[in-house]
Amino acid sequence: MRTYTLILLCIITLAACAAPPPQAPLPAAGPEVSRVNMRLQWFPQFQFAGYIVAKVKGYYNEAGLDVTLNPGGPDLVPLPLVAAGRDTFGSTGADTILIAREQGIDVVALATWFQTSPVGFMVHADSGIRGPQDFPGRTIGMFYGDNVETEYRALLAATGIPREAVREVPGDYSLAPFLERRVDIWPVYVTDQPNTARRAGADVRLILARDYGVQLMGDVLFTTERFLRDNPRTVQAFVEATLRGWADAIADPDAAVELILAYNPELEREQLAFEAAETILLIRYGPGERCPGINDTRTWTTQARLLQELGILSAPPDLDAAVQGQFVREYYAARGVTCGP
Repeated sequence: MRTYTLILLCIITLAACAAPPPQAPLPAAGPEVSRVNMRLQWFPQFQFAGYIVAKVKGYYNEAGLDVTLNPGGPDLVPLPLVAAGRDTFGSTGADTILIAREQGIDVVALATWFQTSPVGFMVHADSGIRGPQDFPGRTIGMFYGDNVETEYRALLAATGIPREAVREVPGDYSLAPFLERRVDIWPVYVTDQPNTARRAGADVRLILARDYGVQLMGDVLFTTERFLRDNPRTVQAFVEATLRGWADAIADPDAAVELILAYNPELEREQLAFEAAETILLIRYGPGERCPGINDTRTWTTQARLLQELGILSAPPDLDAAVQGQFVREYYAARGVTCGP
């Protein structure tokens, strides 16, 4: 028996010696994967300044990441592309995250950039439309199935206007139907389209749902639960580098405009300057004033409750799973900033 034991120990020892050495573990502070993709909601503009500045200034590289920024569009929608694994990260509306999760799509919000919604309802100044109470009998361009429709439904519900009292027509990415007065009310992103309309000669005013008690958020950074679970250091590195990019863009928007112009020469400086000013207002709204990018628990809870009241969500979402705000909080905590609940 003793001889058998010695032989067995030798066999085990020889097998261990013959086996290839285990792969060296990654450094504790380094990302698990270095190459990642970020899908924007639209073409590169100031709406995505944090990502662009972080890439151009090398913040992603310093974090150990090789980041590709992919443009979005009607046929390049971030949520399905990220959910399918074609992109690592994406930008979408906060409502889209909660709706997707109820449908079994395991996306998670990592940072909330727009603490209030960028959607507004544009009317001609001489139209006589001063608020939702003037919508009945008018025509509105509608973009179905996204945050525009959510905002519109919430605004009507908050002001007691029946949806059937307003005539809806499918929206168009051109402002021509509005500028030619074929449509009375046009949903817009307040960060750029009102300026486009004014440059085309229109005298316009905006109706904002938040002025009627509607609390909705806008752009959030997201990924999938699986990628977060398997690559937490990669997610942390990406979030923190993007926060650095946004900090620079907010502190010096003129410099950020120049970087974006170099990155996307098809844009115009004057339009970007307008977008910068309006975008920063959305980012620094409410809890974003102290901590841009923060996932504010109360705001997310309010939005979830509103989506339930509208029948968009059938049950309360699990916000602890849907919203992963630890990376943003740790970023500010490391700088001595407390972001609140």
